[in-house]
Parts: sequence; structure tokens; C-alpha cells
Amino acid sequence: MLDSFFFDTAASEPDSPALWVDERLYGYDELASRARRIAAGLTAAMPAGRLGRCLLFAHRSVAAYAGLLGILKAGFAYVPLNPNVPAARIAAVIEQSGAPLLLVDRRCKAVLGEVLSLLDDCPRILLLDDEGGLHSEPSVAEAATSRAPHDLAYVLFTSGSTGAPKGVPISHANAHAYVTGQLQLLGRMPRARYAQWCELTFDPSVHDMFVCWANGGCLYVPKTVEPIYNAAFIKDHAITHWSSVPSVAGFMQQFRKLGANEFPSVRVTLFGGEPLPRLLVQAWLQAAPNSRVLNMYGPTETTVACAAFEVTPDSPGDPQHAVMPLGGALPGMELLIVDAALAPVAPGESGELLIGGPQLAAGYLSADEPGNCRFVSMTYPGRRSQRWYRSSDAAREVAGQGIVFQGRLDTQIKIRGNRIELEEVEHVVQACSQAALCAVVAWPVDDAGRAGGLIAFVTSAQGSALQILQACRQRLPVYAVPQRIVQLDALPLNANGKIDRKALAECCASIDALA
Repeated sequence: MLDSFFFDTAASEPDSPALWVDERLYGYDELASRARRIAAGLTAAMPAGRLGRCLLFAHRSVAAYAGLLGILKAGFAYVPLNPNVPAARIAAVIEQSGAPLLLVDRRCKAVLGEVLSLLDDCPRILLLDDEGGLHSEPSVAEAATSRAPHDLAYVLFTSGSTGAPKGVPISHANAHAYVTGQLQLLGRMPRARYAQWCELTFDPSVHDMFVCWANGGCLYVPKTVEPIYNAAFIKDHAITHWSSVPSVAGFMQQFRKLGANEFPSVRVTLFGGEPLPRLLVQAWLQAAPNSRVLNMYGPTETTVACAAFEVTPDSPGDPQHAVMPLGGALPGMELLIVDAALAPVAPGESGELLIGGPQLAAGYLSADEPGNCRFVSMTYPGRRSQRWYRSSDAAREVAGQGIVFQGRLDTQIKIRGNRIELEEVEHVVQACSQAALCAVVAWPVDDAGRAGGLIAFVTSAQGSALQILQACRQRLPVYAVPQRIVQLDALPLNANGKIDRKALAECCASIDALA
């Protein structure tokens, strides 16, 4: 089970530091005791016959981590809520989760009222106190819970093409396979110190927490994820394991925080979530000369990451490649490039990347989610996997580099590592503007293919651009809100009668030139 990585270490190394948060260090035994108390309270509170899922609405506190471990210990799946997104989006996740319990800390309780006002059916609310226990904790012994590897460990919600977030349920078996593979890939390091820059709703958090605790390390959680503070945090706490999207390191580079030997303590660096520029790798290796650097790749549906490319002394210096390759499959996983008919392509040819292996989710939380068609049953000679996930990523295999990313086959993009379905943004913009037609494009896009923001084009819209943007901010996370609304008499169409997104991108360039 996923939580066994923590509780096994707590049993063998109870006095070792497990968590640094809110300027305080917590040992494994103390954190485990808090989690067990929460688990007992949750077991007593869970309505009979209800789904074993529990929402977690907590923000970078000991209560958040004790609550997460307590949910798992009770035999439930945790469903994290992001306190930094609009209330309407939080409410949508709560409704779709089907979870009967909501665990909330005091900081998030202050904004809970607006969220609950948007719900028809509210879950039962349990309040975490400042010490990481349940406020009105039932006086019960820890219940014996029958659990199996196929049970869900967590559910994360990603951007959905239908206009609403979609849930990705990950089982204990999926997550256990990932953590075990990471220990095999990266090895163990005594007294390791991991930093967690991302929120619990972002799946790299699973890596930061459970690979850290499986390693007997200590997880260091900064108060804020603002990248301007990251360099000082790494140095002040002698961080050994760093994981982030490349944009975070790029921001540090922009502010001249990647000087020579700036981070001598760092031993392992993982980048993922968006293309990794070659020049950024060079700058990071200069700042962290003692670190291994790996470019990680994987959709949420394949449990954090399914492929990796480890940088060698020669690889960041090849000027032919603006970005690092995706590399090869992680232990136990399989990658295959296929054509439109799902037949393997010839070596070196481009196609869609299929992903198989024990980390693959069973499907989306909603049985009628259209995206379930991406999970396909196929057998291929010489391959173990019988179920595959169609990534919609275009790729090809290159000798010495493994898999090389070549763009998307659909309209999904990432901004600072956050996954965005352009259709979802278009649904929201159209609803907020009552536009006849709407199209959203990524702009600007840098040389590495990374999107910096969004621009929305609308026809026959009601209200001003400012009014439409204000309405969008009430329904979309800040990273998914368009930077600009452009009103046109008509949207350009291509020869097939579809919206010509290339022409709209050229329109974006013209707008920037006139600004």
C-alpha cells in the first residue's frame, strides 16, 4: 500500500525527521501518531456503505500531511482540493468526487462557506486542528481495515475537454509500482532532504512525499511556491533532492539565482511537466554540479512519470537539440509508438506514443467520461502490456536518446507544468461571453515549445473583454485564464471548414507587434 512506505519507515526509524513545515521539524513517530488519530476519527465518521473517498482541503501545513496519511491509513482514497483556485472549480471537484467526507484545516475553513454555497449536496465536514488532529475527534480505537492493492489511493482532477475537470483515480498498486521503480532508478541516500514546491493537487507531490519517506528522508515544505524564494530555500535547508517544472528553474535563472556552485547540496534533480530546454540544463548543472539531472515524462493517468532521460556530460551541449529527449521507459513500464490504426511504426518514424505497465490507471472516475476511449486493450508481439494509454503525444525514437517529443496531436497544452485542455477554457469563455464562436490558442510559445499564456478569440460576444475576463476568473484557475480576449467579426477557417488555429497564432503575433 502507498502509505506503507511512510509507516514502515516510522516503525524502523521513529526518531528520524520526516517533515519540516511552518518553521518546525516533525519526526516520523510524531507524524505517524497524528495520522493514526485522524484515521480512527475518519473510520468512525464514514457513513456505512458510502464510497471510501475523503476530500482534503488543507494548505501547506502539518495538518495537510497528517490528514493525507490519516486518510490512507483509514483505508480511504484522498482527493486533494487546491485552495488557490476559484470556489466554482473546487465545488465542481467536490461534486464529481462523490466523497462523503471533507477534511479541512483552519486556514481553508475560512473560505469554505463560498464553496459550500455552490453545492446541492454537501459532504460531512471534519475540522483538523492546528496540531494535525481532528477537532471533535471520536474516542475510538484504530479500526482494522481490510485493504487490497487495487483499492484507490488518491484521485487527482485534471483539465477536461468537456468543460469540467475530470478525475483520475490511482490505485495503491499503481502508486506502489511508481515509488518502487523510483527507488530502483535513483537509489537510496541517508539523511536525504526533499523539497516540495508543488501543491498536493499536482501529481509530482506524490513523488516528493512517498519517495522521500520510502528513502527515510525528510520532506521540506516552503510556505509559498513563489519561485523567487526557491534558491534561498535550497541553500538554507541543504536540499538534496529537487523536483520541479522547468519554468521554476527558468524563473530562477532569469533572476540570476543559478550562479556557479550555488546549490552544492543537491544530489538529484528531476524536471518534468513541460519541455526541458538544453540551455536551462546547462545553467542548472553549473549551479548544482554534484547533481544527477533527469528529464521526467508522464501523464497523470500513468502515475506521475513513465519515462526518463538522464543527462550525461555530453547531452546538454548538443546544439542540435533545443530540448531534452523523453528518454526510455521507467522500470516496469512500456512505451510504443504507433500510427493512426494503432500499428507500430517503423524505427525512427513518428507516431502517437502509447504507454503500458503497472502504473496505468484503470480509467477516469466517471464511467461516461469521453476520455475513457484513450484506454485501449491491445496486444503486441514482444510486449507484456495488454492495456495501453493513448497519450496524444507525437513522438519518435532516436538512437542514443530514446523517445523524442514532437508535439501534441490534440489541443492539450501545459503552462508552467499545469495541464490545460483548450476545450475546457473555450467552454468557460463561451459561457461567460455568450459568444457565437470561441477559440483559445496558446500564446506566446517559446523556442522550446513552452506556452506562456492563452489568448481567446470570440465572435458576437456580449460584454466587454474586461467583463468576460472577470467572469472567467471566477471559474478557472489563474494559469488557465486567458491573458486577453480578442473580439472578431469571424474566426478564420481552414480548407476543411475547421477553425484555423495557425492563422489565429499569426494574429497573436500581429497583436504583439502592434502593442
